[in-house]
Amino acid sequence: MSVCQGCVWDELELDGAPADVPVAIGGRLEPATVLCSYRHATYPMPSASAAQTEANHFFYEDSVAAGKTVVLDSPLPDPYALTWWSPDPRPVIPYGRMYKSRETRRLVRSKLPWTTTANQAFDQVLAECRRDRSPEWLTVELCECMVELHRQGWAHSVEVWEHGELVGGTVGIGAGIVFGLDSCFRRRSNASKVAMLDMEHRLAGTGVTLLDAEWDSEVNRRLGARPIPRKEFLAALAHRGDPVRPAGGEEDVQRLAFPRTPPE
Repeated sequence: MSVCQGCVWDELELDGAPADVPVAIGGRLEPATVLCSYRHATYPMPSASAAQTEANHFFYEDSVAAGKTVVLDSPLPDPYALTWWSPDPRPVIPYGRMYKSRETRRLVRSKLPWTTTANQAFDQVLAECRRDRSPEWLTVELCECMVELHRQGWAHSVEVWEHGELVGGTVGIGAGIVFGLDSCFRRRSNASKVAMLDMEHRLAGTGVTLLDAEWDSEVNRRLGARPIPRKEFLAALAHRGDPVRPAGGEEDVQRLAFPRTPPE
């Protein structure tokens, strides 16, 4: 199981780190390092092209020169090919508070022929999340890390099926009381929302109290995300614990019409 020995994130002072530029550049895109970054309110954004790396130089060289962004020891030819972010404030959804729109409620109450599973097609969901995305932050190297973290029990997927066809899904990483919602996709309207609602249902009884939306956006706010200070989010991550294990099995989407019970 991934353990980051001499973790670089333990050495960074994140309480006062910048929110509008990367907290670090360079480093190693390895499963143990990626997992430790999640446990320290940080996540990687690797470059998918030389042009993107050059853009990172343009935007962040001043921050590096001012000492706001730390340069990590790295095997990369250019450390600007890998940036690490820690937004402040952090958008989170308290467990049981993911919002269902009227349209989504009608959808899951209908006789829609959708079923869901967990961790049955992680690689396929990840590939779909990566497809046609711009900027392409889910690079081949990062996907390899995610697949290994899935093998170790840290990363999970939910799949939405229609007559055996994968029409939606989501992937994320969980540890302790926090589960990170990394990415999702849909091939049918609302299938990505159904996947995230299903993931929330499957986290019942795991001890998860916060769903990390990672980036503050109108879409995430419509899902119920609210910003909290990074310091508060770091305190939640201090309860590191074991890997989070969502419930398995095949389920009908109609069960999502019923509310989740927030943990006490």
